Amino acid sequence: MPVKPDAMPPTQSGIDRGFWHTVPWLMLVVACGHFNRIGISVAGSERIIPQYGLDPQQMGMIYSAFLLCYTVAMIPGGMLIDRYGARAALLVWGIGSTLFVALSGGIGLIAATGSTVLAGLLVVRSVLGVFNAPLHPASARMVYQYVRPESKALANGLVTFAACLGIAATYKVLGGLIDRFDWPAALLISSAITLAVTIVWGIVTRPARLGRAQRAAAHEQPLDWSALATVLRRKSVVFITLSYFAMGYFQYVFFYWIEYFFETVQHESRETARDYSTGVTLAMGVGMIVGGLLTDRMPRRFSPRLRGALVPALSMLSSGLVFELGLLSENPRTTLLAFGLAAACIGACEGSFWTMSVGLGGRFGGVVAALMNTGGNAGGTLSPWILPVLGVEFAEHYGTDVGWRLSLAVAGIVVMLGAALWFGISPPEEIAATPAPDFENGLL
Repeated sequence: MPVKPDAMPPTQSGIDRGFWHTVPWLMLVVACGHFNRIGISVAGSERIIPQYGLDPQQMGMIYSAFLLCYTVAMIPGGMLIDRYGARAALLVWGIGSTLFVALSGGIGLIAATGSTVLAGLLVVRSVLGVFNAPLHPASARMVYQYVRPESKALANGLVTFAACLGIAATYKVLGGLIDRFDWPAALLISSAITLAVTIVWGIVTRPARLGRAQRAAAHEQPLDWSALATVLRRKSVVFITLSYFAMGYFQYVFFYWIEYFFETVQHESRETARDYSTGVTLAMGVGMIVGGLLTDRMPRRFSPRLRGALVPALSMLSSGLVFELGLLSENPRTTLLAFGLAAACIGACEGSFWTMSVGLGGRFGGVVAALMNTGGNAGGTLSPWILPVLGVEFAEHYGTDVGWRLSLAVAGIVVMLGAALWFGISPPEEIAATPAPDFENGLL
């Protein structure tokens, strides 16, 4: 029997009570998680690289260490979500993040050499990546359980928009803290903020504070783990994972290297590079909200496949094209405009990815969302490391500026290839009427 999407609890008309009891708090948690994640890149660009004599490739290893362990832990995190619930998984995120963000700052207080900082941050950021693994799958799982169908993509768009708010805040807020207190103390302050958010999350999401419908959804029947292999072998699950890989490779360019690009390649001041990076990230966040609204309002006369694929496929294609055009310009403001538009377009895909992945998984929504995010973060893990490697390689033949532009252009090509995969994804409505796959017949 095919695994069907979770039955939705009864809700009020319009944007339901579950929306308001769930989405704002998920936004707070996700914003904090991404503030912690990207903060190390701000510290790296502004203090760690020049202070300890590390080169961009070594700093890229630290960024990728977090993402590698985050990716490896994703499937176990999804199983944790489906077994114990999203609330418990996010409490685990908060406790682990509080500890290991503090340890990241502690390394700066005790380490005296670049090699010591490099080794220490590689270990600490790796473990921090493990604790962060359930963050987005758990958020998407809660949205799918507690929010009405006509508001799910918007809700997921708002949650991922909060990630952009957290990222954007790092350039100004954490950058300002670094200017005043240096980077170790700035990360210790970030750890204290994470602890406060974790306490708030634990209080406001206690079962006693949820409505009757939310409590009912939280107490589902035990999982039949033997059916999981059937779900994971579906062609749609494979395709959405590969498409998110392409998106992750492209998206993480904005998160980790855009500030460095504006400052080093386009020779803007540090303050201007911060401002530009903040603007690009906020544009991505706005795109997430708009993309969620458009997805939820696709005309019902369209087929389920077209309603699901149109916004993400066109957005990914447009993002890659605009990004490539921006790389051709020598004018930083023109490049900023193009990067902002590209970021908005790629952000418009997020709500569709998370809503579709949990819907494809049904009762295994946490695992399928985690698998998709594994693909996205596999691309994201490669991107921060490969981009400077390609930049150096191209620079040997074409010079530094052209070398970096060519390495960024590769990311634009990757995301455009990922757009086509959306038209091979069968939505849950089609899958529910499809016979279960078997190993002889291959993927459905």
